Amino acid sequence: MAGIALTTPAQIGAAIRSARRRAGLTQQQLAERAGVSRRWLIALESGHAERAELGKVLDTLDTLGLDLTVSTTPRATSRLADLLEGL
Repeated sequence: MAGIALTTPAQIGAAIRSARRRAGLTQQQLAERAGVSRRWLIALESGHAERAELGKVLDTLDTLGLDLTVSTTPRATSRLADLLEGL
Protein backbone atom coordinates (compact mmCIF):
# COMPACT_ATOMS: atom_id res chain seq x y z
CA MET A 1 0.00 0.00 0.00
CA ALA A 2 1.42 3.37 -0.99
CA GLY A 3 1.96 5.91 1.73
CA ILE A 4 1.08 9.55 1.96
CA ALA A 5 3.69 12.15 2.83
CA LEU A 6 2.75 13.77 6.13
CA THR A 7 4.93 16.73 6.96
CA THR A 8 3.14 18.60 9.75
CA PRO A 9 1.72 17.73 13.16
CA ALA A 10 -1.73 18.67 11.84
CA GLN A 11 -1.44 16.20 8.95
CA ILE A 12 -0.28 13.41 11.26
CA GLY A 13 -3.14 14.16 13.65
CA ALA A 14 -5.68 14.15 10.82
CA ALA A 15 -4.38 10.79 9.58
CA ILE A 16 -4.67 9.30 13.07
CA ARG A 17 -8.19 10.71 13.50
CA SER A 18 -9.23 9.31 10.12
CA ALA A 19 -7.80 5.86 10.90
CA ARG A 20 -9.47 5.86 14.32
CA ARG A 21 -12.83 6.67 12.78
CA ARG A 22 -12.40 4.00 10.09
CA ALA A 23 -11.66 1.51 12.87
CA GLY A 24 -14.89 2.54 14.61
CA LEU A 25 -13.09 3.61 17.77
CA THR A 26 -13.88 6.51 20.05
CA GLN A 27 -11.03 8.66 21.30
CA GLN A 28 -11.39 7.05 24.72
CA GLN A 29 -11.19 3.53 23.27
CA LEU A 30 -8.09 4.31 21.23
CA ALA A 31 -6.45 6.10 24.14
CA GLU A 32 -7.00 3.08 26.40
CA ARG A 33 -5.70 0.62 23.80
CA ALA A 34 -2.63 2.75 23.02
CA GLY A 35 -1.87 3.47 26.67
CA VAL A 36 -2.24 7.23 26.37
CA SER A 37 -4.66 9.71 27.88
CA ARG A 38 -7.69 10.91 25.96
CA ARG A 39 -6.51 14.49 26.53
CA TRP A 40 -3.16 13.67 24.89
CA LEU A 41 -4.93 11.98 21.96
CA ILE A 42 -7.21 14.99 21.47
CA ALA A 43 -4.12 17.22 21.25
CA LEU A 44 -2.45 14.84 18.80
CA GLU A 45 -5.51 14.58 16.54
CA SER A 46 -5.88 18.37 16.62
CA GLY A 47 -2.30 18.91 15.49
CA HIS A 48 -1.38 20.55 18.79
CA ALA A 49 1.13 17.96 19.91
CA GLU A 50 4.25 19.37 18.29
CA ARG A 51 6.33 18.04 21.18
CA ALA A 52 4.51 14.74 21.55
CA GLU A 53 6.59 11.91 22.90
CA LEU A 54 7.62 9.80 19.91
CA GLY A 55 7.03 6.52 21.74
CA LYS A 56 3.42 7.46 22.41
CA VAL A 57 2.90 8.46 18.78
CA LEU A 58 4.38 5.14 17.63
CA ASP A 59 2.18 3.20 20.09
CA THR A 60 -0.88 5.02 18.79
CA LEU A 61 0.05 4.32 15.16
CA ASP A 62 0.71 0.66 15.99
CA THR A 63 -2.65 0.33 17.73
CA LEU A 64 -4.32 1.54 14.54
CA GLY A 65 -2.22 -0.76 12.35
CA LEU A 66 -0.36 2.18 10.79
CA ASP A 67 3.36 2.24 10.01
CA LEU A 68 5.76 5.16 10.11
CA THR A 69 8.09 5.22 7.13
CA VAL A 70 10.96 7.64 6.76
CA SER A 71 12.21 8.49 3.30
CA THR A 72 14.54 11.02 1.80
CA THR A 73 13.40 13.89 -0.33
CA PRO A 74 15.48 15.77 -2.88
CA ARG A 75 15.74 18.62 -0.37
CA ALA A 76 16.94 16.32 2.44
CA THR A 77 19.38 14.54 0.14
CA SER A 78 20.81 17.89 -0.92
CA ARG A 79 21.28 19.03 2.69
CA LEU A 80 22.93 15.72 3.59
CA ALA A 81 25.33 16.05 0.65
CA ASP A 82 26.18 19.59 1.75
CA LEU A 83 26.90 18.39 5.29
CA LEU A 84 29.07 15.53 4.09
CA GLU A 85 30.95 17.79 1.71
CA GLY A 86 31.87 20.05 4.62
CA LEU A 87 33.60 17.19 6.45
